[in-house]
Amino acid sequence: MIHTVARSLTAAGVAVWCSAGALAADIGISIESCVSQSAIRFDPIDQRVVLDADDQTRVQAEMEQRYPVLARHGFPVSKIILWHKKNGESVFITLLEHPHKPNEACFTATFAAARFADIESLRRKYLRPELSI
Repeated sequence: MIHTVARSLTAAGVAVWCSAGALAADIGISIESCVSQSAIRFDPIDQRVVLDADDQTRVQAEMEQRYPVLARHGFPVSKIILWHKKNGESVFITLLEHPHKPNEACFTATFAAARFADIESLRRKYLRPELSI
């Protein structure tokens, strides 16, 4: 029984780790801005992952609550990335489908994640502590 529980927990951990890794690979090494010529470039040691639908809904609602102008003028988001920089700073990046490049995304905004409720639980859920410096 103990071995079965341990194997189940290990399998769940591996599944979460693999899905986070796959999402990071899908993100690529840079993301273009939707509104300018700038781009965000990720350091190879940075961690980045796309939030799942429930977490995205919660974080986007908090963004709109903290910054009411977003909700007033509409704030479409297709995905939200949690980016953990090698310096320890975490940032949320909002993405849209790229208007000129099918199958790619561009970013619309960045937010200092430290200001958001439950950021520590999101870090624990998505980030690999052994990769943090």
